[in-house]
Amino acid sequence: MPVIEVPSRYRIPTRGESRIEVDDGTVRECIEAAEAKYPGFQELVLDSAGNLQRFVQLFVNGDELPRDALDTQVSGTDCVAVLAAAAGG
Repeated sequence: MPVIEVPSRYRIPTRGESRIEVDDGTVRECIEAAEAKYPGFQELVLDSAGNLQRFVQLFVNGDELPRDALDTQVSGTDCVAVLAAAAGG
C-alpha cells in the first residue's frame, strides 16, 4: 500500500499522523484518499484548480515529481513525500 509522508507543518488535519496509507492509484488519487480520511489535508497540497500549491513539492520514492505529473501511478511500497517549503524573508 502506498504511503504519503506528511511534513510536520501539515499534520494538524491528520491529527499528528506523519504517514498516511492509501490505496494504489495516481498521486492525485492518493491525495484525494488522504483528504477522505483527514479533511483539510488536500487544500494544503492542492489549490482550488487541482494543481500543486505554490510552495509544495512532491517526491515519489525520493525522486522529485514534476508539477504537472499528478497522474503518475503509485502502488505497492511507493512513498509520496510532501515537502512544504517555507516562504518569507
